[in-house]
Amino acid sequence: MKNWKEEHLSSQPDALQQIAQGLYIERRNIREVTHEAADDMEAYTDWVCESRIISVDEYHMLQAIKEIDTQKAIDDYTEQLIEEGLL
Repeated sequence: MKNWKEEHLSSQPDALQQIAQGLYIERRNIREVTHEAADDMEAYTDWVCESRIISVDEYHMLQAIKEIDTQKAIDDYTEQLIEEGLL
């Protein structure tokens, strides 16, 4: 998994795009940016986001982590400690 980097695109990108066998490019904070006309340049719009290359396995691992209910895990552990007489 690589670090996030800024990316500029001419069209709206997908948040997740397969770029090779077993590799994705993951994007976040996707936003449309309009640039005003300058002296020798017309106004234009592009898309800016943060992106990184991530393997399919890394992506699935991160999704599983996001699904963990932290408060429930803490509550269950606290209950277990109470039952064992440690709290």
